[in-house]
Amino acid sequence: MGEDKKDENSSFSFMNEKIKQKPVYQNPLFRKAVTAVICGVLFAAAALLIWAFAVPRIQNGSDEDVELQPIELVEEEDEASDETAQSETEDGEQQEDSESTVYITETISLELEDYEKLYQQLSVIASAAQKSLVNISVVSENTDWFAETFTTQNTVSGMLVGDNGLELLILTEYDAVSGGDEYVVTFYDYTTASATLKKYDRNTGLAAISVNLSDISESTRSIITYAELGSSKSVRSGQPVLAVGNPLGSYGSMLSGSLTSVTQTASLYDGSYNILTTDIATADGCSGVLVNWSGQIVGLIQDQCEVNAQSDTIQAYGISDMKDIIEHLSNSQDIVYMGIIGADVTTAVSESENIPVGVYVSEVGMDSPAFRAGIQPGDIIVSMSGQTVTNLSDMKSILLKCSNDQTIQVICKRLEKTEYQELELTVDLKILQ
Repeated sequence: MGEDKKDENSSFSFMNEKIKQKPVYQNPLFRKAVTAVICGVLFAAAALLIWAFAVPRIQNGSDEDVELQPIELVEEEDEASDETAQSETEDGEQQEDSESTVYITETISLELEDYEKLYQQLSVIASAAQKSLVNISVVSENTDWFAETFTTQNTVSGMLVGDNGLELLILTEYDAVSGGDEYVVTFYDYTTASATLKKYDRNTGLAAISVNLSDISESTRSIITYAELGSSKSVRSGQPVLAVGNPLGSYGSMLSGSLTSVTQTASLYDGSYNILTTDIATADGCSGVLVNWSGQIVGLIQDQCEVNAQSDTIQAYGISDMKDIIEHLSNSQDIVYMGIIGADVTTAVSESENIPVGVYVSEVGMDSPAFRAGIQPGDIIVSMSGQTVTNLSDMKSILLKCSNDQTIQVICKRLEKTEYQELELTVDLKILQ
């Protein structure tokens, strides 16, 4: 009976026992949640610090880690084979359709509105080409007789070639930018950026300057375009062209006319270059490009060479002959020279004149690498650096693969009495200064 009462009291006291819950901060789930929140805050703070302090430094130093992408221009197709195939196709089509074709002639008179539409279309073509051109202001500091410093400034047109992932490359005239202390480039939208002279070729008078891509705004990048290069091998005399850039000596000017000759050449050191002549009047400070009516650049306006005594009209390098030069300058590669002016000795000339096939040396530049090596006028160059030379194009191709101060072996044939004797000469190539 006593035990039953004891059990009853025990049961009663157990049922009235008050169970206390643990504080919230001691709950494992709560602790994990608080830990996650604290970690998130710390990570966010660290990210802000990195964004505020580390990113600018990383960006400033990232230029050294950027892998430069080489500038590569599209190679031209063989125009002769294309024209032959096209001619054969057209002949076949003409033979098939000659019996069924009926020609209707109708005299059409042009109204003033037609001329207006024509010039509006030419303006559209010129405007599109201008997006791939820039104006370069060249600032130079000089000293007069009284030791006073004064500043001079001139402008020249430049052509946007491409970018290597770090810099925007621009082709321009070397004489206009040589000796400059500061270069300021103005783009199509009239924004500006500082530039640096990269490489130059005194022989052709071309140079490449560069602008850091980080100095060009996104809006400007979306507007400008890289030059669309056409083919000067396919142009014909009488073909209409536009002179765009600085043809009047001022930025954004445009002139129209036609080609008067497309077959003339200029003999420079170690090669000859196609010159396009026009009926477009030239002006002081004239620079820029020739554009066909498809909007493609077919010529680089130049005053380095003058052919056919046309000093009062615009002349230009044919773009096809200059593409290798443009690539080398844009990729900061040396353009070396040997220093001879020559002419091709073709197979026909060789057989008729009984002289070796190669490059006939008509002139040797004073103090040039060729002069110091002992090459003389009258020699015929038949091999360079172990490669056969049959014409000036072969010579240019070989020299473009060489670098400054490189030594090559040149084999010449020199007339001794009645026979040509073979000579092997050592030439130390240099950059024309």
